[in-house]
Amino acid sequence: MTDTNIALLDDKQALNLEVYRLVQRDTAAAKKAIAFVSGDQLRYELFKDGMTLATAETGVVARTDKAIQVATEAYALFQ
Repeated sequence: MTDTNIALLDDKQALNLEVYRLVQRDTAAAKKAIAFVSGDQLRYELFKDGMTLATAETGVVARTDKAIQVATEAYALFQ
């Protein structure tokens, strides 16, 4: 898939693709992360920040779980 093909994706597909890439193409981690993000740009940004903070975790799924925890706590600040 080239960058020009990415333009053919709808917004949710493009966001899910970014999540998939962020979790290093690990499908188990992607499934959890995509379910958390649910097509919401704010949730994605908070998840992305959480992934940056979760560097102490070993393994992509563990990092994803920690990032979701951090992002969930942060998301509550916006409600």
